[in-house]
Amino acid sequence: MYKYLFLFFTLMATTAVQAQEETAANIDTHTDDFIELKKDINKAKDRFVVDFSYDMLLNLPDSIKMKGFSRGVNVYFTYDIVIGKSRFSVAPGIGIGNNNYFHKYSISSDSLGTYFGKYPDGVNVKRSKIALSYADIPVELRYRSPLNKKGNSWKIAAGIKAGLMIQNKWKYKGDDFGRGEKFKTYDIENVNKFRYGVMLRGGYGIWNLFAYYSLSDVFNDKGPRMTPLSFGISINGL
Repeated sequence: MYKYLFLFFTLMATTAVQAQEETAANIDTHTDDFIELKKDINKAKDRFVVDFSYDMLLNLPDSIKMKGFSRGVNVYFTYDIVIGKSRFSVAPGIGIGNNNYFHKYSISSDSLGTYFGKYPDGVNVKRSKIALSYADIPVELRYRSPLNKKGNSWKIAAGIKAGLMIQNKWKYKGDDFGRGEKFKTYDIENVNKFRYGVMLRGGYGIWNLFAYYSLSDVFNDKGPRMTPLSFGISINGL
């Protein structure tokens, strides 16, 4: 799978470079139309992206039910590469993504795998969650309508996002069941170190809605099946 992602990113980068070369070779960058187009892109306020998400886990085994309001936040910086004289652009970026999944289970691992089990009877769990943090590289294909008099436009974008895990932990707060009333366990075993998926974003001005569906699971084949889905509000600035 990694080689296919590498080929995809290579193709996207090659396409972007070719688009820039074509623009430089075939377009008079001093024409009024091109100047206005560049002004629209520069005023679009999409370079700095902050996503606030509701995080779900799909394809869970029947023995696991998530509890609580799982949530996350992504912070990205992106840069538009305009395709010719069109209102389409390719926007690669880089940033940090964090997802939190709340549950009511104890996590344990052995040589065979990682398991989610019930807490001992009588244990009151105030909070139990998995927190995952990634260094992400999103790449979007964007379209924007012309700016209105207020300097805003309608926009839609579709793309992919790949990330390398920089931290994962299980955080617990509640009654002591042998590990203390409050603790953090880092580096949960059998968590996938790499994630990738598809995303969609659309909205007006700085306000957008977005969705991200992961094509990779939280755990490898030694852990329970958990497929992330995130959606929420995206604020775009600069």
